[in-house]
Amino acid sequence: MTLSVSISLFFAVAVLYILIIDVFTILFRMSGMTEEKAKFQVISLLTNSGYTTKESELVVDKLVRRRLARTIMLFGYIFSVTIITAFVNVVLNLPKAIQEDFWTLTVILAIIFVIFMIAKRVPGVRQKFNDIIEKMGRKLMFRGNVNIVSVVDQYAKGVVAGISIAVVPDRIRGKTLGQLNFVADFGVRIILIQRANKVLDYITRDTEIEKGDKLVVFGKLEQIMDLFTVTKDGRQIEGPKEMEAK
Repeated sequence: MTLSVSISLFFAVAVLYILIIDVFTILFRMSGMTEEKAKFQVISLLTNSGYTTKESELVVDKLVRRRLARTIMLFGYIFSVTIITAFVNVVLNLPKAIQEDFWTLTVILAIIFVIFMIAKRVPGVRQKFNDIIEKMGRKLMFRGNVNIVSVVDQYAKGVVAGISIAVVPDRIRGKTLGQLNFVADFGVRIILIQRANKVLDYITRDTEIEKGDKLVVFGKLEQIMDLFTVTKDGRQIEGPKEMEAK
């Protein structure tokens, strides 16, 4: 393996490494973790660096997280072997590095890497990426639930979660907030409603939850999932708490 090929492989692995961290952070967040804790767990698993018993319990106490953890660890082993192999080949081929296209290739790859890192920080691009991963995770992890539930933050025993409404659940469809008592009936408090990319200035008793709305809610994760985990026709999916199974 030539030096140029080794460096190409290094940049490719670096980009893939960052993508894996972002993807699994989103998937862990969908399982009920905050983004900060999710990213910490992903990096720990991917680098095989380990973490405290208390932190590990966040992963092992839920079936879906254990499955994600096994997949991440597999990627970690593959990355370790690939990076070590590339590094060894760089060292071995260093004396042979006099190639006309070497610096050109290196500069091109470095530019691609920088563009990739900048693009990740553009709000629109990042949101589009998150939406794609969340839709894939919804299909693969949560047995067909059409509404995306993502944990934003955690307070005491409750969580702040974002809900993307693809289908309005039967229990609240066609009913105004005045006809429903979200806190008493579902244990969920509506904080914000975004409709057609605009946040509603006022949430009144006459407001209805509509398809395409994005909500910010507060409550226990199990109760949020129980309300918003539905099929394409709005029916409740039996056993939405499978994600809590040990």
